[in-house]
Amino acid sequence: MKIVMCFRGFNARASWRGLVEAQLKRLQSLAAIASAQVTLEWQNQVKPVFRVLTLLEVPGPDFHAEARDYTLQAALLKVVKNLERQIHVRKSRQADRRKTNGQLGLLPGRSSLSLAGCRG
Repeated sequence: MKIVMCFRGFNARASWRGLVEAQLKRLQSLAAIASAQVTLEWQNQVKPVFRVLTLLEVPGPDFHAEARDYTLQAALLKVVKNLERQIHVRKSRQADRRKTNGQLGLLPGRSSLSLAGCRG
């Protein structure tokens, strides 16, 4: 997974990079993430001051989330929880579709076998 980080309003620290990478590695086990774009922003005039924006590029529609909080760690945790929820919702929808599609062919009164062209 390729991770691109952008820091706005403050300087990057290795500890923050490590924190972001660790949180995104957790998400890697839930979805096939090709790349992640993370923007960490500090705004002095706005409360809460920290804002985290994340875009995860995955097969199919991408996942994205945004959160604000008074600490960078709290904002990042909110974003990760939001992304986890999105991933779980998509997986459960896909599983429901598979279950529903598998049952449609076996409705009462309909045979899933065609005897056309068979000679007896």
